[in-house]
Amino acid sequence: MPVNAALPGQRIAITPDGEWTVTIDGQDAARIAICAVNSHGAVLPFTSGANGRWHCASLPSLGEPLEILAYVMDDRSGGFVNDSYPIEISIAGEAYTLPLPGQQLAAVILAEIYTKSGARRMKVSNEGYTFGIDAYARARKFDRIEFPCRPSRESSKEPDRFDGGSPGRSGVRQASGSGVVVAPGLIVTNAHVIEDGVKFQLGRSGNALTPLAVDQLHDLALLQGPVDGSPIPLRIGAPIWLGESVLASGYPLMNVLGADLKVTTGNISGLTGSGGDVSRFQFTAPIGSGSSGGAIIDESGNLVGITSASLAHGHMRERGSISENVNFGIRSVMVHEMMAAAGFQPSSTPPSTDSDRRNVVHRLRNSVVSILVEM
Repeated sequence: MPVNAALPGQRIAITPDGEWTVTIDGQDAARIAICAVNSHGAVLPFTSGANGRWHCASLPSLGEPLEILAYVMDDRSGGFVNDSYPIEISIAGEAYTLPLPGQQLAAVILAEIYTKSGARRMKVSNEGYTFGIDAYARARKFDRIEFPCRPSRESSKEPDRFDGGSPGRSGVRQASGSGVVVAPGLIVTNAHVIEDGVKFQLGRSGNALTPLAVDQLHDLALLQGPVDGSPIPLRIGAPIWLGESVLASGYPLMNVLGADLKVTTGNISGLTGSGGDVSRFQFTAPIGSGSSGGAIIDESGNLVGITSASLAHGHMRERGSISENVNFGIRSVMVHEMMAAAGFQPSSTPPSTDSDRRNVVHRLRNSVVSILVEM
C-alpha cells in the first residue's frame, strides 16, 4: 500500500466512512495510547492491536469537529511522544506518515477532523503539549474527562509531603502551609495544603482566602484574597539548569520556629521529579513542615518553582538507602498553565535582574505568605 508523506497544516479530503488505523513504529510505542476527542470532551478510545497498531471502526458517531491524539499513558514517569515516531495514519486504506513535532511533547494532536462544504477533511498536525494529556484537557477547559489507558493517581507512589495538621486551641484541627503571590489578589500553593480544609486565611493578616482552582495531578491550587505583596515574576522562557543556585522560602514549623519568613539556599540537583516526572525538579535547599507551597527562586528573585515535597528519610532507610536534602519543586510553567486554564493571567511584572541577595530577600517578605487551614 503506498504511503503519502503529510505536512503540518495540510488539509486532506477523506472518506466519511471506513476504518481508521494509527501505527506507532518508534522505540517507545508501548507507552503511547490513541484516542479521539470532540469539542465537548467526549472520548472515543482506539483499540490496541499488534505491532503498535490502534484501530477504530468508525468516527462519525462521536460528532465533529474532533481531534485524534497520541499521548504518553503515564507522563508522570517522563518521556515524550516524539520517541515513538514514525507514526502513520490510515483511513479506509489510504495511508499517511505524520510529521514529527518540532519540540518535545508528551501529548500530540495528530489530526483534526471536520466537515466543510459537505466534504469531510483531515487537517494534519504536529502540535501538542509538553506536559501531557492533562495539559491538553486544561487548555480545552474539559473539567471532567477520563482518557483511556491512564494509571490512577493512587497507583503512583509519591514522596512524603509536609504540613500535617494539629488541634488548635479550640479543638479545631488546623494546618499551615506557604503560598506565593503571582498576580494582584492571587496566591498559588499546593493542592495538598488546602486538601480537606473548610476555611482558609492568611497567617499574618487573618484575611480570608477563597479557592479558585485546584490541579490535583500537579499538586497546585489557586486562591484569591486581599494580600499586600507584590507578585513574583514567573521564570517561563529560560529553563532551569543542573547545579543552578536557588533560594527556598516559606513558613516551616511555625509553632516552633516562629511565624516569620524563612529562607534557605541550595541548588538544582535534578531536572525531573520522582520517577522521572518532567513537571517537577529536585533541589537541595532545606525545607520543613509548612514549607509546602513556598517559593523557589533563582538568584535574581524570579520564580522557578513551588515547593512540593521531600524524600522521606524513613522510607529510604527501610529500603537500605540514605537520602539528604532531596526535595521536589513544581516547575513555574505549571503555575502559568493552571492560571491560564482558570482564566487568569500571571502578573506582567518583568523578570528581575537585581541579584543583590539583600534586595532579593527583601522582595520576598510580603510576596511569600503563610496560609492557615481549618479542617
